[in-house]
Amino acid sequence: MCISAGMMMAISTGFQVVSAISQGRQQGAQADWQARQAAADAQASREAGEVRADKVRKAGKLTQSRARTALAGSGVQVGAGSAVTIAQDIYQNAESDAQSELLSGIYGGQRLDSESAGMKIAGDNARTAGYVRAGGSLLSAGASATKGWVGTKTMYPQGNNPDEWDA
Repeated sequence: MCISAGMMMAISTGFQVVSAISQGRQQGAQADWQARQAAADAQASREAGEVRADKVRKAGKLTQSRARTALAGSGVQVGAGSAVTIAQDIYQNAESDAQSELLSGIYGGQRLDSESAGMKIAGDNARTAGYVRAGGSLLSAGASATKGWVGTKTMYPQGNNPDEWDA
């Protein structure tokens, strides 16, 4: 079985097209996975901020309780005056720290959400690039194939060339 040069070119072009599309899809799938992972990390960051904030609040309540116990043990009335001010200061400091932890989680989540969006765009771009490369392979093959036809002279048996006939 003999395969012509044209057939070989068509087969080669077919492989190039399939390869370009396949690479684009694989790169797109990888970027999509990275986007999903970044989105999951963003959610985890927000949740971790909430957990840290809860721990800070619990620690603040424990500190308030210990301060009240120490004040009561020393004979200070815990519901008035300096004892109330101390309890309020402990609460405000703990709540401020808790809010900082929440914001840290939120900001980390937002950064990872942006990263996820960028990865999604990269996946879409990779797929598009694969299709563009496939199209370029087809056009290149078409251009190569027509080079053999452009400028060639059709050969006629002697006396059969219509350009040579007298009008």
